[in-house]
Amino acid sequence: MRLSTGNMGDRQARNALRLRQLCSLVLVPVFLLSACGQSETDRVTDRDANAANPTGRSPGRTFLSPLVRSATFAAVSADESRAAEVGRETLLNGGNATDAAIAMYFALAVTLPSAGGLGASGACIVHNSKKLVTESFVFAPAAAPGPVNGVPFTVPVGVRAMTLMHVRHGQARWEQVVAPGERLARFGAPVSRALSRDLQAGAALLGADREAQRIFSGPGGAPLAEGDNWVQPELAATLGIVRSRGGVDFFQGTFARTLSDQISQMGGSLPLASLRNAVPQAGPPVSEGTGAFGRLRVYVAPPPMAGAAALAGWRGQAPGGAAPANSGGFSGLAAVDDKGNAAACSLSMGQLFGARMAVPGTGMLLGSPTPDAASVSPMIIAYPGSGEFVFAGAGGGAATASQATGAVARATVEDGQKVAAVLAARRGQGGYVNAIVCPEGLRGGAEACQTAIDPAGAGLALLAISR
Repeated sequence: MRLSTGNMGDRQARNALRLRQLCSLVLVPVFLLSACGQSETDRVTDRDANAANPTGRSPGRTFLSPLVRSATFAAVSADESRAAEVGRETLLNGGNATDAAIAMYFALAVTLPSAGGLGASGACIVHNSKKLVTESFVFAPAAAPGPVNGVPFTVPVGVRAMTLMHVRHGQARWEQVVAPGERLARFGAPVSRALSRDLQAGAALLGADREAQRIFSGPGGAPLAEGDNWVQPELAATLGIVRSRGGVDFFQGTFARTLSDQISQMGGSLPLASLRNAVPQAGPPVSEGTGAFGRLRVYVAPPPMAGAAALAGWRGQAPGGAAPANSGGFSGLAAVDDKGNAAACSLSMGQLFGARMAVPGTGMLLGSPTPDAASVSPMIIAYPGSGEFVFAGAGGGAATASQATGAVARATVEDGQKVAAVLAARRGQGGYVNAIVCPEGLRGGAEACQTAIDPAGAGLALLAISR
């Protein structure tokens, strides 16, 4: 992967944007390299992509030279295929694992808003191998002051969390991580198998809200079907604002005022003070030592998120429940770059399609503060001394996904099983799991690294390697 400092104008614009972000987020300044170049995501069908990659491996991997295979590894995995493609392109265009995770978050807001929209709650864990720092970012669900016609919804905090992550650990330009999602919304993308499954299960749930029904309907008012080209101009405009003005505008700028006014017109209440005061928690994750002499550390999200459930799975407690037939309002993603940095996020709309209401003029669904909204936790395992990543995973599909992630981590890291075989064997159990594993770290060679998606899901795992 090639990095460039870019021209002086780019650096000044970037630094100005980050200064505005820092003033709002009250962070210590971090100056990082800027990545060059952007590209459109590939246009492949879910069916073709998953048939060609049943274990999540890149079809072109076998054609890499032995030198490259032994020295280079970078990968992404997500519960929706276009989001995974966006993550891969972000890595190939010079971004790091954090950049890829943020780009996939914004892509999921477009391609799988039923489980990962701008109104989603969640948690991310970022492992910085160079700084030897692992940090959690929790944006827990908090009910807005005024329900809409008796329906509660959450204060949207995800964009603020992504802004914070980018300032702390990002490498690419902010515009670079938001733009791919914006393009998918503006120019359209085929409805994925993942969204199609959610629509089959939940389209009727959207009927009470005219705006949501309009957004998710095709020509003639019929629900969108797999393969339909889905254009979302209002959401594209929202993401355009986030891209050009920075994430800060979403929670205390012009867009924040627009969002507050629109929700008031819907009959609810989301004062500007609620948006400004909804601050994601950034700090140390919950961790514990493992392996001989505690040489590895397992990192999960702190309370109120479901880190304890993830650790229970790691300690051998099998997750309960049956395999979900759809996302259930939960989604997960993970990314690893060729420097051994890792990022994983678990997202929840609270329930399928969240509060089942869309804010007019914005294209975004509101999240729901249901009990399951805090039942998420990603997991990262690393060598704390060398900074080498070993495991990055996050689950979706059910409230038991966090525990399932821990169980998959144990089987692959502690028991030495292949991740694709582990995921295939647990088919029929609760939750989906996206996992990227290097059992011996990158020093063990890229050939030992694996990435896979749960075959019961509808996501995609891809390698991202410069050639």
